[in-house]
Amino acid sequence: MQDLTVVILAAECGQKCERWEFAEMPKQLVEVRGETLLGRTLRLLREGGSEFPWLITRSDAFLGFPAIGWCPLHSDTKAHSLLAAFSLWQSGDLLVLYSDVYFSEPAFEAILGGTGTRFYGRAGRSAFTLKNYGELFAIRIADKDRLRAQQMLETLISHHELTGNQSFWCFYRLMAGLPLADSNATEHKYLVRLHDETDDVDFVSEVSKLVEAIEKPLRWRARYLARRLSLLNKLRRERWRGVPQSREE
Repeated sequence: MQDLTVVILAAECGQKCERWEFAEMPKQLVEVRGETLLGRTLRLLREGGSEFPWLITRSDAFLGFPAIGWCPLHSDTKAHSLLAAFSLWQSGDLLVLYSDVYFSEPAFEAILGGTGTRFYGRAGRSAFTLKNYGELFAIRIADKDRLRAQQMLETLISHHELTGNQSFWCFYRLMAGLPLADSNATEHKYLVRLHDETDDVDFVSEVSKLVEAIEKPLRWRARYLARRLSLLNKLRRERWRGVPQSREE
């Protein structure tokens, strides 16, 4: 996999980390069906032709994983970590992966096979893991957009200092030219929608829901059908009312 710099963000110390109940164990080390979240991501990268990506972290808990650890000077938010990691970006595109995400194989293939600047995620509720908000899982920044992305990350950091909002959905809207204040705004050029069992882990209670989404037992299928019908009905109502179709955390 030439002309692609891969970084995995695992240095954030913000709100999402504070939700995690097991302070002694980073959520990247949670096992799902016998494999840690970070270990699975690294394996999928290796199978996709990317050896030894950069792991952006301030922790020594990930020593021994096949990744090159790099500690940023500032890691208050993902924007701080990613902006600092630009110094690692060589030629070609930059692929940014979240470290606490379980990626399905089809989703990971779509991410590795992407071109241009893209944000990979789910803009609304999940029918698979039953989360009630959208998530971003990965970002690809084209080499030609390097300077603009740097400027938008600096804008996002300033926005965070003023508002406390550190969501990377703001980074998405800045890159896509959408109103920063509109939390429902999405479009189809930059956002690649991934709606399957791919999801991140914010709380310990979500691990069992994730496993069910992967294994798909009968009780999960009933909940999936009910949620799918609910989402379809919601989509029809919003189209009829002309409401933008997205929600974010």
